[in-house]
Amino acid sequence: MVSKENASIVGRVVFILGVILSIFHIWTLNFRPLPPDVFRSICVGLILSLVFLLYDYRGKKSTNLTPEKFIFLLLTVISMGYAGSQMENILQRGGVYTTQWDIVMGIIAVVVVLEATRRTVGKALPIIASVFLLYAYFGKFLPGYLGHRGYSLARIITLVYTYEGIFGTPIAVVGTFVVMFIIFGAFLDSTGAGNFFLELAKSLTGRQRGGPAKIAVIASGFFGSISGSAVANVAATGTFTIPLMKKTGYSPTFAGAVEAAASTGGQFMPPIMAAGAFLMAEILGVPYTQVMLAAIIPAVIYYIVIWLTIDLRAAKIGLRGLSKEQVPPLRSVLSRGGYMIAPLIILVFTLVGLGQSPIRAAFWSMLSCIIILIFKKRDLRIVFRSILDACYDAAEGIIGVGPACACAGIVIACVGLTGLGLKIADIVIGIAGARLWLALILAMVVTIIFGMGLPTTVSYILACTILAPALIELGIVPIAAHFFIFYYASLSGITPPVALAAYTGAGIAGSEPMKTGFEAVRIAIAGFLLPFIIAYNPVFLLVGDMSTIIQATITAIIGCYALTGASEGWLFSKINLVQRGILAMAAILMIRPGTATDIIGIVSFALVLIWNYLTFKGDKEYSLRI
Repeated sequence: MVSKENASIVGRVVFILGVILSIFHIWTLNFRPLPPDVFRSICVGLILSLVFLLYDYRGKKSTNLTPEKFIFLLLTVISMGYAGSQMENILQRGGVYTTQWDIVMGIIAVVVVLEATRRTVGKALPIIASVFLLYAYFGKFLPGYLGHRGYSLARIITLVYTYEGIFGTPIAVVGTFVVMFIIFGAFLDSTGAGNFFLELAKSLTGRQRGGPAKIAVIASGFFGSISGSAVANVAATGTFTIPLMKKTGYSPTFAGAVEAAASTGGQFMPPIMAAGAFLMAEILGVPYTQVMLAAIIPAVIYYIVIWLTIDLRAAKIGLRGLSKEQVPPLRSVLSRGGYMIAPLIILVFTLVGLGQSPIRAAFWSMLSCIIILIFKKRDLRIVFRSILDACYDAAEGIIGVGPACACAGIVIACVGLTGLGLKIADIVIGIAGARLWLALILAMVVTIIFGMGLPTTVSYILACTILAPALIELGIVPIAAHFFIFYYASLSGITPPVALAAYTGAGIAGSEPMKTGFEAVRIAIAGFLLPFIIAYNPVFLLVGDMSTIIQATITAIIGCYALTGASEGWLFSKINLVQRGILAMAAILMIRPGTATDIIGIVSFALVLIWNYLTFKGDKEYSLRI
């Protein structure tokens, strides 16, 4: 047993190493670039070292330095140091003249990556990666189409231990774009922006009917676009919004589901989004700003549907908003903390207005956070401590995604080596034939399964590696194919039976987890339909002329209102089954772009709306509020 004194020493080492991890990336990415082999090996080495110092073999946080921790720490330093010094030589040897040391160090690197991933995100991904490694070596014994000619251990290690595997695209993106935005998010949080956004949401929507739930929507959208993690978003904002929703009159199940659905949307809400968006830009070979802009309309539609669902549910059960005393005046909130919006404005301006790289934009936004800290704290010692704390908080966020992306690199290497991705693509096309809808359903199911228990970024990487080629071959625009997969990778967090975001919300709300998950799916129904609409017509991704985009967006929003009314069974008052059927039909017609379908959908929706309003005998002024 390690003494408390030793544990505290390890804790200080962990803190210092976390700060070093953040500062290393800030410095090398903005001032002193390093060669890729050196940079990536140091990046992975620091991340894995932190994992083994911070997590014990059970996956629990502990600063006790046990023998197994020390062994894995030593193996990490040795294998990553060898990779940094020998990467070019390993590549030149090409699996033909591979040395015994290459193989031994490669195996050690694989073991430490798998173990670090297990400690941070659980067993699922390491098991998947292990299966792919076994397939790469033993696949030659498989009969039929899935078999391959076989590869030597040296050939497999050459890929897995280099830029095609552990040090490949996922870790390259994490070590550059993702790290900088995680650090920026930590700096922004250190200014108190999270509390400001919560107060802003309360002042904007608190007095409306169902106000607390609408607070959850706005606050989660703000917070989620910064954090990029649905579970973290639920944990951060849900501790305030869920009890407030319950107090107002919402059921625990609905309260937890609203927070989970709203938090999930933060992963595809610009400007920051989840790490998968940076990977998408890298894979597609387009600027991140193009991905960010393409995500705006679907994200807005998603949140509009959640907002309308909340509003109609509040109208149905007669909920009012918060009292005037409970809601801070908007002017007061803005006067006290309006300046906290500045870093986000700077981020968007430098990205879109000045056309700078995401790394540089994150850096300038980070500097603005430091300036805010200086003016807010007015004590350089406190400011310095806040900066160090932010650097460490960022490091904790980095180690939450870094090992998983290194592990995903192993899967990608095996898929590329064996040609399994193309084989699965052929199988999907063979099953679906010319039926695109069937291929999309298969892709949706596979992506959601990959997302069960895995971070969005990892499930997106795995699914797009295997499925994107098939969808593109069937005629879907590449960016639409990737958004299709990215959406379902994000939505897997609220899809039972494994719905981590929904289960987190259920834990706070005290509701039954599975029911909360199904309720979250119903609230976020637009998120499950939009990827199909995007796949058939990518107009919502700003692909096409502006008039078509505007028409499609307006009618889609109206269609979402119709869809929400059909789902809730309520407009101004309760609607019958016939009206619900007409609304559902109208929603489908309007959400799917097309002038003729839009006209039919709008007329159908208007008829039901007028019909329901004229037959409603209650408080019409209350029912007209949103």
